[in-house]
Amino acid sequence: MFLERIWPKRRSIVLKWLFSYIVVLLLPIVINVVVYYESSKTLESEIHQANSSLLKQVKEDMDNQFRNMERLNFELTWNLKVQDMLYSNKYDSYPNELPYDQYQVTQDMKVYKSAYPSIDDFYMYIGSQDAVLLPGTRRDSDLAYKLLVDYKALTFEQWKGLMRQRELRGFMPIVRLDEEGKPRKAIAYVSSYPGRTSDQTVATNVILVDRSRLIKSMENVQLFTSGLVMVMNKNNEVLLANTDAPLPAALPLDKFKDASGLFYYEEGSKKFEVFYIQSAASEMKYVSIIPSQLYWEKAEHVRTFTYMSILISILGGSVLMYIFVWRNYEPIRRLVKSFAGKISFPYAKDENELNFLQQAMDVTLHEMDKLYDRMKQQNSQLRSNFIVKLLKGRLDSQLPVDEALTAYNMRFQSEEFAVLLFYAEDSQPFYERIPNMDIGEKRKLMQFVITNVVEELASQKHRGFVAEMDDTMACLINIGIAAEGGTEELMRIAREAQQFLANTYHIRLTVSVSAVHSGLNGIPQAYMEALDAMEYKLVIGSKEVLSYEEIQKDAGSDAEKAYYYPLQVEQQLINYVKIGDVEKAKRTLEDVFAANFSKPVVPVQLAKCLMFDLVGTMIKTINEIGDIHDTFFIENPKRIERLMACETVRDMQQQLGELLIKVCEYTSAKRQKHIQQSRQRALSELVQEVSAFIEEHYNDVNLNISMIGDHFDMKATYLSKLFKDHTGEGLLDYINKARIRKAKQMIADHKKSVTDVAGLVGYNDVNAFIRTFKKYEGITPGKYKESLDA
Repeated sequence: MFLERIWPKRRSIVLKWLFSYIVVLLLPIVINVVVYYESSKTLESEIHQANSSLLKQVKEDMDNQFRNMERLNFELTWNLKVQDMLYSNKYDSYPNELPYDQYQVTQDMKVYKSAYPSIDDFYMYIGSQDAVLLPGTRRDSDLAYKLLVDYKALTFEQWKGLMRQRELRGFMPIVRLDEEGKPRKAIAYVSSYPGRTSDQTVATNVILVDRSRLIKSMENVQLFTSGLVMVMNKNNEVLLANTDAPLPAALPLDKFKDASGLFYYEEGSKKFEVFYIQSAASEMKYVSIIPSQLYWEKAEHVRTFTYMSILISILGGSVLMYIFVWRNYEPIRRLVKSFAGKISFPYAKDENELNFLQQAMDVTLHEMDKLYDRMKQQNSQLRSNFIVKLLKGRLDSQLPVDEALTAYNMRFQSEEFAVLLFYAEDSQPFYERIPNMDIGEKRKLMQFVITNVVEELASQKHRGFVAEMDDTMACLINIGIAAEGGTEELMRIAREAQQFLANTYHIRLTVSVSAVHSGLNGIPQAYMEALDAMEYKLVIGSKEVLSYEEIQKDAGSDAEKAYYYPLQVEQQLINYVKIGDVEKAKRTLEDVFAANFSKPVVPVQLAKCLMFDLVGTMIKTINEIGDIHDTFFIENPKRIERLMACETVRDMQQQLGELLIKVCEYTSAKRQKHIQQSRQRALSELVQEVSAFIEEHYNDVNLNISMIGDHFDMKATYLSKLFKDHTGEGLLDYINKARIRKAKQMIADHKKSVTDVAGLVGYNDVNAFIRTFKKYEGITPGKYKESLDA
């Protein structure tokens, strides 16, 4: 019924709280389970540790006894009399000595019996004699069997077969007869003496210890574990156990592999835990078999307490959970009922109550924020409109100023007012820092930043009220009563605002500052002064702080004076540009700017006229150069537009300087090209004249470089260099080639000898002629002539 009532509200906060409480309730239950589990493990571990310790103690005690048996066997085996009796050949010659030697061995065995009180009995079976030696006596095998061995446990044939077994060594269970002829369970250590051949056994030692002597060591383990404790030999035969029960049939003997270990096995419906220790000294296994139920019996108290704790936790926690869930849900239910039907979206019965309340609160707060923002925006717009009317002197006479100031939270401290105008020169750096926003929103954000910074700086000592005026931001400053400094204080506010906005927001501003005026009627005059000062950014430069009072002081009283730019200066500028002298052209332009824009400041109107005049000069210069006109305007289509769009004199000076460099570079390059072409023409004419002179005087023996230099009134080396630079050939080579060419023509006529030809082409020495001819033609003149005859 409870689930049927809850299920329709499966998304309700009730179920979430319910599940939360269930998780909290499960915590102590889980803790109890963990405590119970850890307690059981601790009990099991303690039982294992105690069992291991006791089993180790049993091992130590019994290993001592087993070592005594092995030690006695060792002394018997290596007794000199025994060795002499068993392995000596003297009895072949002296058979009568054998009884005496056997007597000596029995006497030594009496000594051993006194030395080993923990050994209950021992004897030696001699196979060749079929006799048994005992401490102090000798018996035949059949009599010894009747006195020493229980016939029910081991027949005479089995016993003799055991005594004659080869290579026998180890512990085994056996039943012996005591002095009164009563059977006693014992542990026997049997060790055979090897014969001369591999199939012989000379004798066998049998050392016996009653099980009752050893069973006391197991009592502590039995009392603690109530399980089975036993000792097994290397053949997994039970030598000793704390009970007469047989070895469990289901016990996995193949798991006794390591030096020690723990494993589990089941027999019927019961589960057992087996812990064993392997003795390295005697090759025995000490085994403890404990029923697993033993641990649960010892942990019964812990388990009972755990179950009771879990039951109490479930019952008590369920009751408290039900009470707290419905008690905590009641206020939520009343809130949901209050909001339901009063908001724009309905409430579903299977909906989560907290989500519904959160959505309802979000909607309500959002509507309140929208209403508040709308009221704040309207109030801000109305306040800005009121400040604009104050600045322009257009107050509404129907609304008293005092009431308007109170309505817009504007309180004046004094009757002194001034105006600061802020003009943003470059908004792009600020806009780039705000991606993914509309340009209109970016502009509003920039105005918001300027407004807050300026009003905060002004409010340190005064009262500042910012409003948007066309392309500028106007700040009405109400001078504080205790403030001093007047214009200097206004300049400080302007510079700090300008510097902070530039460094922090990358907003570059030009600021103009009016003078201080008294009364509300002085506000419009202060605004007009700030506007007039802002116009002077054309002359003084942008990104500056312009003070109206300082500008008026620098401008002087003569506002109609002319600017300096006479015709001769303009003509000089044009000439410098034509010849490409950029340095002189820039210096002339700088002189014009320095003469007009150093203090006193030129009025804005005259500055504009001068700027137009300078632009006209540059256009006239470009036109007068001629062929540069079309080329320049093709390569620089926007140059004149950028020049006319300059907002300040400094921008104009920079643009004119760049234009001068472009034009002067062109004219200078053109002039250098013309000079180079003229030089090349003159050099070509000189080379032609030198070539003609050589062709005319090739037969003159005095023709050489010096003669040609003298003729042309030039140094011979310089003339030769010019000739080679132009033709790529040395002047002396050219003379020799000209003479050889004429000589070849003369030789081809077949009318003159080589000697005659040499003299006709200017060589006094025929050998010199032959060498020169061979140098340039590769063969002698005679060979050349023979080639023509052939």
